[in-house]
Amino acid sequence: MSATTTPTTTPNWTVENSAELYDIERWSDDYFHISDNGTLLVSPNRNRANAIDVKELVDRLDQRGLDLPILIRFNGILADRLKRMNDCFAEAINQHGFQNRYCCVFPIKVNQQRDVVQQVIAHGRQYGFGVEAGSKPELLAVVAMTDPDMPVICNGFKDDEFIHMALLAQRMGRTVIPVVEKVSELDLILKHAEEMGIRPTIGMRVKLATRGTGRWQASGGYRSKFGLTVSEMLAQLDRLIELGMGDCFQLLHFHVGSQVGNIRQLKSAILEASRIYVDLFRRGAGLKYLDVGGGLGVDYDGSQTDTDSSMNYTMQEYANDVVYHVQTVCDEAEVPHPTLISESGRAIAAQHSILVMDILGVTAQGKFQSDLGELPEEYEQPVHDLWLSLDSLTSRNIQQVFHDAQVSLELCMNLFSGGYLPLEQRVIAEDLYFAICHGIQKIGAEMGELPDELRHLDRTLSDIYFANFSLFQSMPDSWAIDQLFPIMPIHRLAEKPTRHAVLGDITCDSDGKVDGFICGGKRSRTLMLHEHTVGQPYQLAVMMVGAYQEILGDLHNLFGDTHAVHVDIADGNVKVQSIVKGDTVQEVLGYVQYETRELVDKLQEAVEDALQRGVLNNEQAGETVAFYEKSLGNYTYLSHRKAAT
Repeated sequence: MSATTTPTTTPNWTVENSAELYDIERWSDDYFHISDNGTLLVSPNRNRANAIDVKELVDRLDQRGLDLPILIRFNGILADRLKRMNDCFAEAINQHGFQNRYCCVFPIKVNQQRDVVQQVIAHGRQYGFGVEAGSKPELLAVVAMTDPDMPVICNGFKDDEFIHMALLAQRMGRTVIPVVEKVSELDLILKHAEEMGIRPTIGMRVKLATRGTGRWQASGGYRSKFGLTVSEMLAQLDRLIELGMGDCFQLLHFHVGSQVGNIRQLKSAILEASRIYVDLFRRGAGLKYLDVGGGLGVDYDGSQTDTDSSMNYTMQEYANDVVYHVQTVCDEAEVPHPTLISESGRAIAAQHSILVMDILGVTAQGKFQSDLGELPEEYEQPVHDLWLSLDSLTSRNIQQVFHDAQVSLELCMNLFSGGYLPLEQRVIAEDLYFAICHGIQKIGAEMGELPDELRHLDRTLSDIYFANFSLFQSMPDSWAIDQLFPIMPIHRLAEKPTRHAVLGDITCDSDGKVDGFICGGKRSRTLMLHEHTVGQPYQLAVMMVGAYQEILGDLHNLFGDTHAVHVDIADGNVKVQSIVKGDTVQEVLGYVQYETRELVDKLQEAVEDALQRGVLNNEQAGETVAFYEKSLGNYTYLSHRKAAT
């Protein structure tokens, strides 16, 4: 047993201690908290009287035959996020006397799952909200799903078919606005509009000089991928005016990047875009809408700073700044206030989904042995030196002992490589070295701190908790861009966690691990978890995975989509609204062009060959084929259920 192990219950440990340890108050936005029994609770409308016990829900789903991992989507959080967005802008509009309205359009690229989009449409309808489509498939999906009066903003590069579909929708009386990203798209709009005999509603995206902050700052500025320069936009406006179609240019759009952490960059961008808006209006554009794009951040780590995983402002401050700066510029220029549009996808969807997964096993780094007994005299000197270092370890000499242990272990490895140190002595040397490290870690915990050069020991000695999930399928941003996500147990939160841990997934890829966690609003290299007992369930939740993670996930190792459930609460009762079963083995094999029938036939041939060679009997042959066929229809993730034919 390692030095950091303590009893699983600690008399003075409370659920409040767990809430502080996992920083729940910092990042939860009042949606998540802990029950008196130490389980994770979710309050979709931020009213703690209406809470869903995640552990109880997972147990219910298990009884219904759904194995972990499971993605749980809380419809009520989506509804609450949309309401908060509407309320924040309504307050800002009322406070400043803004003479128009606000409309949020949800970019479905953030989460294109049909059930999610349907929820956004249903809950956003009362506020007059809409959706954004950034590709032809997305347009074809939303144009059929949205209401006739629901705005649809079309961003992204467009071909002839994309433009034609958008204008067909306009001819039907739908508020579908294609946004010109490059000059050739305006050519297509004018061509199809003439062929259909309609006056099109047109948007244009401008490249601002202002850039955002963080990982996506390249979305803005002169070198941004999308949009027209100011010079190009003026030329196209003059072209429209010459054609008598200046009034068709009704929407100005800009975007400074996703997850903007610093409100100052957003303010600068809004001011710059507002100046462009009023100038275009006075030149003859029929502008009615100003689309401020995305960028509204989510505080993943709870630090309330301008780091990549946080934001130094609130949703209300964001709304206030948009309304105030647009109004100020328009009033100075005596231009009517536009309808304000934002494409706030991450801020709507991130919090509404959590991924629950079970721990399959734990690998500990080294062992703590306080008494190894006397070493045989014939052992090599560096091994004896390690033993003496362990025996002499105190709080006053931890640095010296650590330095001596490093030198002695290196000497042992050199002797082993040269053939002078037997394997059993190498094992003893490594055990002694890790015992010294664990002893130093224990002393540091009692002292409250360690010297800087020893603070890495928590990471060095951390356990690897193997979790039943694929990082590349369910948390791709953690791997790709080092995004932080809150992670915590869903139960045992009335017990003190005693193990420093990192997480490993079940893919056979060395990158399939999570070693960045949230602690005190800062990054930590380890996560404190409870002792895992084989045969006893231990379940963790990854929070705030509702934005981008599902749709960016890939089929690495052919781990497919997880099960997903939509959950609501009404009159104090938790209701599973829908269950979307995860991919089966045969489904993911089909994605990479393996045909089920062909695979079964190939296996059948191999079984027949084994039968002819006497390796299998008829009963075994039938059992093998039956089990193979059944396995093709099973979940791609690991199961605690007994295998059966």
